[in-house]
Amino acid sequence: MSLVPMRQILEEARKGRYAVGYFESWDYGSLDATLKAAEEMSSPVIIGFGARTFAKRDSWDDRKLASFAAMGKTMTESSSVPVSFILNEADEISMLRRGMELGFNCLMFEGSHLPVEKNIELTARLVKEGKRRAVDVEAELGRIPTAGEELKEDCLTSPEEARSFVEKTGLTALAISVGNIHMSAGGRVSIDLAKLQKIRDYTNVPLVMHGGTGFPDRLVPEVTKKGVYKFNVGSIVKKAFLEELKSGLLRENLEEIDFALVHHLVDWPGSRNIFEQAYAVVKEIVKEKIRVYGSAGKG
Repeated sequence: MSLVPMRQILEEARKGRYAVGYFESWDYGSLDATLKAAEEMSSPVIIGFGARTFAKRDSWDDRKLASFAAMGKTMTESSSVPVSFILNEADEISMLRRGMELGFNCLMFEGSHLPVEKNIELTARLVKEGKRRAVDVEAELGRIPTAGEELKEDCLTSPEEARSFVEKTGLTALAISVGNIHMSAGGRVSIDLAKLQKIRDYTNVPLVMHGGTGFPDRLVPEVTKKGVYKFNVGSIVKKAFLEELKSGLLRENLEEIDFALVHHLVDWPGSRNIFEQAYAVVKEIVKEKIRVYGSAGKG
């Protein structure tokens, strides 16, 4: 199955009253694990990479972006479930434009650090350019804090501003701040459900919940009813991947890395391949989140 527009995936989620996960990848193995998880669960999925994957000190790495885009496009062409391919949380319009050229069919512009009117201006410009290439655009209003930061009222998304933002930009999906936190441990957030409902009442687009790692599973059905049809998940899969790599090395009980073991541990298939085992853990986490979001069997 070829790429499917994100707006189509989210519209089906709205009709079916479930949510779809974007599970952030960082290389071939993590992307492959995510796709395999979705296929095994017969679930639609949003795959892709965060903009920081391509960051350099003063710019971004075009060759790396092009390579990863080609890899993602190739993998989606053979997928058996509906897939959208996103370039996530980029704050440089030039990178997002390049992403369009390279085949990402949805983009997430991170302009929440800008004055609202500037955020509107740039988002609207990106939406206009995206329509010419059938590329969907997600943007953020309100600022989502990182774990350890104080959550202030002025970080939260204003329902009134959300209405204006959606009307003036014509975007596909709106990422909101209602108490969700980036890189938070599971369940340690307090979601303002009343504000979420008001945002839903004031807008007519799918809402997106970033900070999926720490979002309480028990609240997923409730926020889905209030218009949240996409969850972003990254930290939990990356942490689990690293923990399994560490465990794999500890299981080998090595005092030093022997040349005779290198290929077993790194690139030959089998139970001793620590990367293979770590990607398997990623796949299981994605499958569990798919169950939580209710998208299993919807692909």
